[in-house]
Amino acid sequence: MERNYPLHQLTTWKIGGPAEAVFWPSTIQDLLTVWQRAQKAQIPLWLIGRGSNLLISDEGLPGIVVITTALRSIQWEDYRVQVGAGYSLARLAQEVGERGWSGLEFARGIPGSVGGAVVMNAGAHGGEMAPLIQNVTVLWPNGTIRKLERAELKFAYRSCSLRGHAWVLETKLALSQGNCEQILKNMKENLVKRIANQPLEKPNAGSVFRNPPGDSAGRLIEAAGWKGKTIGEAQVSDKHANFIVNLGKASSRDVLALVEGIRNDVQSKYGITLQTEVEYLEAKS
Repeated sequence: MERNYPLHQLTTWKIGGPAEAVFWPSTIQDLLTVWQRAQKAQIPLWLIGRGSNLLISDEGLPGIVVITTALRSIQWEDYRVQVGAGYSLARLAQEVGERGWSGLEFARGIPGSVGGAVVMNAGAHGGEMAPLIQNVTVLWPNGTIRKLERAELKFAYRSCSLRGHAWVLETKLALSQGNCEQILKNMKENLVKRIANQPLEKPNAGSVFRNPPGDSAGRLIEAAGWKGKTIGEAQVSDKHANFIVNLGKASSRDVLALVEGIRNDVQSKYGITLQTEVEYLEAKS
């Protein structure tokens, strides 16, 4: 466990104040032990994975921030894979594709962890996590660990019923037989599109807003005139308007000001209330 850890080092946006303490559990039992101690001492506990799709307050976070990236267990079965929450989704997609298993082609360029992908029902290029999930093992707030079957979960666009209610520890995914060469080709094409259309050269957290039904958040933001606008060192990308990039020393306040300005302007001009896809973590007041 490390004290006073700079959380900006752990997020893809490179934004965030210090954590009072940071812990990297290597097993589920490690995580459970820390959880039990924190509950007993009434210490706040936070869980993050690879730090994508995440904005952390400039003031940092009190208590213990648990980083899941060492929870990388993996078990291969016939077109099934049981994988820990901290496993890289992009790496898993590549490994699945190399086996000639189809289903995760959409995920090759997504920078998050498997656990975060489940909770967010991550998706791209017309695919998403929900259809692949067989079961999910979770830690509930009362300290119990339970395996939930797919039928016990509810998924929607970029959302899952677990969000805000339980921590994902591992999941089992069901893939299908495919042609290895074609799968790898599709993934490569998806990566090329991602590089061409997204500002990957600057720190960002992926899409900031969810696409409203039948429309594109990026199109609305660009139409409202926000493309390229800056507040502090946060900028609405001039490559893709649904991305906010860190020009160097952007603060969470800079990003939040842009988010609020965009939301209000799009609502005023088009009558559409944009919902954020990015999760914001701040100390409870």
